Order: sequence, then structure tokens, then C-alpha cells
Amino acid sequence: MYIMLSRPHDQRSGVPGWSRGLECGRSQSATIRAGRCGVVIPERFVRALDGFEAVLVAVPPDRWLSPSPCEGWCAIDVAGHVTAGLLVVELRAAGLPLPQDDPDWREVAGEDPVASWRAVRARMTAELTAEALARRITLGFGDVVTVSEWLEHSPVELLVHTWDLAQATGQEVVFEADLVAAALETAREFASRGRAAGKVGPERVLPEGAADQERLLALFGRTPLGG
Repeated sequence: MYIMLSRPHDQRSGVPGWSRGLECGRSQSATIRAGRCGVVIPERFVRALDGFEAVLVAVPPDRWLSPSPCEGWCAIDVAGHVTAGLLVVELRAAGLPLPQDDPDWREVAGEDPVASWRAVRARMTAELTAEALARRITLGFGDVVTVSEWLEHSPVELLVHTWDLAQATGQEVVFEADLVAAALETAREFASRGRAAGKVGPERVLPEGAADQERLLALFGRTPLGG
């Protein structure tokens, strides 16, 4: 299955207010509030969420336990991990402390990973008020940023794990050029820090002329060209 991930349209996400709000958006962000302009959520973050969901809903029922490019993880583990990431956004937006330990990814995904994702995404959306987006938070490496600034960089992990899930479940994805370019810029800044912390695999060597999507994936230890 081939999926071209592009700009969202009405009803794609199933979450009221996300797609409708994009009609009010500007170049860097989407204006979203249950169908009304007002709350500015980074547009690339929204589009990356929609892209992951497009792959998630297309997973064949018999492929949830298929191995993914993440060593030791099956498709359902990737789904649960990314869904848990939205739980982190929800907690940060609400100004609540993060749990000390990671949850069980499969418990987060539940019996219906799509329903679990949509429920968590809806709750996260409700927490992303103007006040929440302006809240300053401290990230794992000590950087202090607003929630909005943090979400501007979040498409990196979403795109990589979208590819992971697609690979695990027999799908092919091509991301929009502007999403990849922005994510690649962020990845070049932060991948080495993640690698030093043992959270990112070794970068893969690519031939000259490799596309930005391939370079993004290779930075995170993926082998996008089937090598």
C-alpha cells in the first residue's frame, strides 16, 4: 500500500476542530479550536499527527505483531509508543509532572490501537489551550522552551515512527517536502545528543544524492534504501 502524506482535509483525523481550524492557519501554524479560530497549534505538528493516523488506520488486522525497524518492537509497540507520546504532550500542556517510568506500549495501544490513539489525541487537543501553549517547560536535555516551541520540533519523531509503522505493516509513505526539510534541520541539531544518550541508533551511510526523507531516516539509524 502506498500513502502520500499531504496536508490534512476535513474529517481526516476524526477529531473535531483539527481539520476545520486549518482553514484559518498561517504559514507556520494551524489555528484550531473546535471549529473556531483562536488557539494556534504548530501546523507541522498537526500534519504529522494526521500522517501517523493515516498509516495507523490502514494497518491490516493481522499485522500488529509484525516486526518493525525498531529492534524488539512490533507494529503495536510503535503504535503504543507514539500514542504514549501524546499522553506526554497532554501532561505537559496541563502543567502536570511526567511519570518516572515508561508505560507498557501494548497496554497504551490497547485492543483497538486506532480507538486508543483517537481518544488520547482528542484529550491532548483539549489541553492545548493558548495558556498551555505558552507554558514554559524544561526538556530532557535541559532546554527551556514553550510548549508551542516544543511541538514545532515534534514532527521529527512522528515522521520517523510513521515510517517505522508503515515498514512493519506493508505500507509505503512519502512525506511532504516541507515537513521533511524542517524535520531534517531539527534532526541534524538533536540526533547527536540523542545518540550520546543511547536513545538513537548509529547513523546510516547513504549514497550521494539521497533524498531528504532518506537522510532523515538514516540519521536515526534506519536503512531507508533497503541496504
